[in-house]
Amino acid sequence: MTDSVVAENEADRCWVGDDDALGELDAVGVADRILAGEITATEAVDAAISRAERAEPTIAAFAETDFERARARACTAVEGRFAGLPMAIKDQTAVQGLTLGFGSQALSGRMPSTESSPITKIFESIGTTTLGTSTLPEFGLTSSSDFHHGSPTRNPWNLDHIAGGSSSGAAALVASGVLPMAHGGDGGGSIRIPAAACGLVGLKPSRRRFPHENDEAPMPVKISAYGVLSRSVRDQCVFAAEAEKQYPQHHLPPIGLVDRPNDRPLRIGILATSPINRSPSTSVTDAVDRTATLLESLGHQVDVADDVLTQGFADDFILYWAFLAGALAVGGKRIVDPSFDASRLTSFTRGLANHAKVNLHRVPGAVRRLRALQGTYDSHMGTADIVVSPTVSDPAPTLEYLGRHISYEDHIDRLARWAAYTPLQNAVGAPAVTLPLGHDPDLGLPVGVHFAARVGQERLLLELALQVEQAQPFRQITDRAAPLTVRLARVGSLTTT
Repeated sequence: MTDSVVAENEADRCWVGDDDALGELDAVGVADRILAGEITATEAVDAAISRAERAEPTIAAFAETDFERARARACTAVEGRFAGLPMAIKDQTAVQGLTLGFGSQALSGRMPSTESSPITKIFESIGTTTLGTSTLPEFGLTSSSDFHHGSPTRNPWNLDHIAGGSSSGAAALVASGVLPMAHGGDGGGSIRIPAAACGLVGLKPSRRRFPHENDEAPMPVKISAYGVLSRSVRDQCVFAAEAEKQYPQHHLPPIGLVDRPNDRPLRIGILATSPINRSPSTSVTDAVDRTATLLESLGHQVDVADDVLTQGFADDFILYWAFLAGALAVGGKRIVDPSFDASRLTSFTRGLANHAKVNLHRVPGAVRRLRALQGTYDSHMGTADIVVSPTVSDPAPTLEYLGRHISYEDHIDRLARWAAYTPLQNAVGAPAVTLPLGHDPDLGLPVGVHFAARVGQERLLLELALQVEQAQPFRQITDRAAPLTVRLARVGSLTTT
């Protein structure tokens, strides 16, 4: 590749890492330097703020910044394994003193939160310092933060493309080097999808592993979970162990500190395609195939998995998703905040709400089938310990592909076919992790591979993830040897169009 081509593509990226206190370290690396006294928490926070100020005009990943309070907190004697680590909290959970906006103009009149939510308090208790809240699409209902207000959140690997969602800002902040790790939420793939889009590690934990506001809400199916997006597996391992100390769940097998890779043969099923989209892109199928070969070389038994994903499941999940949007549209003042203004909802949210209204008679059946999926899922796993699949059907699409100007019908159709693999674990409450094991050489974008397990088996997932990362270190955005070519007109090249 010529230097001119590399330079053109490097200019289309956003990496703000520098020779500062953060360097190119992951979260554990930064925390270790702080604990060892090699850098101070103030130096780490100042470095992150400097990076944020340089990156934000390009990636638009912050919903609200809180830099001055972050600097003040960094000066105090904070304790915890991640003491002083700069972080961001997704704008779907409360941070005391910041406005909880859920990415929606419908809440533009809301007052700042008077108390942090339980998951935010966990981050505070393990020592992290919040620099602000990160962007998401309205109420996390789609996978692209292309707002009807303001700039879209962009993918640091290729700025013409989405960062995924709904944890869009979190992924962009970590992938660009602003932060080593960031909080995310996953209700249908919203940690794993942006992690795959941005070349990161994203773990959706089991239902109720960590606190979530929806755990106490009268929702027929509890689909959401909180976690983090990171550049390394060990960050996921250490975060899970530290968060579990703050919020032990005796109804689930403990995770503990996973500090060594898997060392025993596992039975692994491979799910290469989905009935919802039988044509993943070549770079995605290649990544899954290479992962299967890698797993075999590591001594695992690899076979084809039974396919539990069906168009019927997709229809049920979308209808339930629409039912939640409809509940917000009708009862937002009561459910969310008295300032809620339904007239300011996006066309996509209104389209979902209308879909629920038209099909309201089908909602009880969809809920019943989603609740019954646990048994089907266990049967789907069969004798396999882990099922491997694509995370999404294609690398991250262009901003226009899931943009603000397309119709609801086109948006939901494209979204359903692109994000066909991740919602199953939300419906059954099982854990899953995406690892950046592929790369699209034409688009210059990462490709994620998805690993799913049974409920409560996060430890097994993390052990395997460590083993895979050790055998095939992940490509980094700073790798100038990445096989990039000049940019293409992407929308027409996507297999999901």
